[in-house]
Amino acid sequence: MNDQDWGAPESEILETIRRVQKSNSQAVIAHIVSVEGSAYRRPGAKMVVSENRVGIGNITAGCLEGEVLDIASKVLATGTPLIQTYDLMQDRDDMWGLGVGCNGVIDILLEKIDSSYQPILDSLNQGKPIGVVTVLSGDVPLGTKAYYDEDTGFNPSENFPDWLSNEVEPIISSLIKKGKSTSINVETSSGQARIFLDSILPVPKLVIVGSGNDVAPVVDIAKINGFSVSIISFRKGTDISKKFPNANHFYYSSPTSISSILNFDSNTYVVIMTHNFIDDRLSLEQLISTPINYIGLLGPQERFVEMLSEFETEGTNISPYADKIYTPIGLDIGGGSPYQIATSIISEILSAHNHRSSGHLRDRQGPIHDR
Repeated sequence: MNDQDWGAPESEILETIRRVQKSNSQAVIAHIVSVEGSAYRRPGAKMVVSENRVGIGNITAGCLEGEVLDIASKVLATGTPLIQTYDLMQDRDDMWGLGVGCNGVIDILLEKIDSSYQPILDSLNQGKPIGVVTVLSGDVPLGTKAYYDEDTGFNPSENFPDWLSNEVEPIISSLIKKGKSTSINVETSSGQARIFLDSILPVPKLVIVGSGNDVAPVVDIAKINGFSVSIISFRKGTDISKKFPNANHFYYSSPTSISSILNFDSNTYVVIMTHNFIDDRLSLEQLISTPINYIGLLGPQERFVEMLSEFETEGTNISPYADKIYTPIGLDIGGGSPYQIATSIISEILSAHNHRSSGHLRDRQGPIHDR
């Protein structure tokens, strides 16, 4: 496992699962299913281990990944899922008490990637979130799964009992809305089980309107943070696929047509950076009434004030959409180089995506991660 594989975003992990499903290769997925105390990652974090012992993604800061590679080999050999618990609460004189930095008890579920993952991929291909309920222990076999769709409800496997799906349906529904994962114990008159409820959300999409040289750093920073990146260019003479090889999708359009070439939903974030006042204004006018909640507009405040004046002169009222427009774009981190500006932009988008204010963590009351 190299450093790049370790730092792979969730989008790459999902793509790795997709490749495994399409090929004859084998792999194991390791999920954090519960954490007591503090840990680098929270429930829902994933790591894929190939049959060649190559790990993609991370579930700790690196202190357990080697051990997980070894256990994954056993799961591949047997095909049987298992749960491994690591107690990092105390600084003991054993292999887990060497000051690894975490201070929690971590439960990790390891299971072979098989056909049971297809409903997950199908849902994500449709741009829809999905809830996955996996049995960890109790009266139902370890690894038994059921899937929850926000529109159609539960689609359990034949081995997943109705008493369990009925009990957890309101819980998984709530977790999906929050994008959270957790483990709980369920006890009813019909049976008992410990289950892992995992919210798997579609990869967030970033659409960049513009094809100047300053787009490349934004693409790079967005990609390593797990966004699927699309470029819209108004210059058909520029080969944007070669200019921005790290982007996922490429489109040519006019400013007055951009709202018709993509599905701009609430999981889409847009950055307008054409460096052309008229193109920016026309693009903004096209996008403000779409369901997206973030439109970043590159440029100083004075430029936006001028734009508002032109909208007003034309009789266009954009005040109802003011909350979704961010300009000047980015967080105030004081950077001025292209990659520092890109970091500022993507940091602001992540803040909006995760429904967080962008203050210092030292000033946050309570744990860093919501629990």
